[in-house]
Amino acid sequence: MTTRKQLEEILAAQRAQRIHFPSQSRKRVRTLFSALAVIMILIASGGAMFFAVNMTTPKSDNTVAPSASALPSPSSTSTTIMATPVAMMVCTDIPDGRLHVRFAAGEGSEVRGYLAEGETVQVALASNDEMIQGELWLRISSPIVGWVNARYLCKSE
Repeated sequence: MTTRKQLEEILAAQRAQRIHFPSQSRKRVRTLFSALAVIMILIASGGAMFFAVNMTTPKSDNTVAPSASALPSPSSTSTTIMATPVAMMVCTDIPDGRLHVRFAAGEGSEVRGYLAEGETVQVALASNDEMIQGELWLRISSPIVGWVNARYLCKSE
């Protein structure tokens, strides 16, 4: 039979073996979580910076071959340089519709911004229009600089 003194000695020996382990492991876990949190914040801020730069930098579509200006006539084969800016209006024929303004000509280019139905735009002074997959794309200079599909523009009143 084990005496009380023996039980106390066994218990004290077991406590001595475990005494530092739990507090040290908690500190290690806290340190590890803190380090992981810092790493995640750095990754998230780097990703946000990448997307911010990516969204504000103009893109060019290298697969698109420049073609002739088709504003006067779609079959034209020369580039037209306009002497004065041409004011046009967004005509999507959709109530409260909006027109995508893109970084480069073509449906595959990223969207830079939107224009509302009826909004007036200025076609760029030296407009190098592009024909892509049978669609004419015009470069605009105002209110957003970018490219729009000419199908959705009409003469302003």
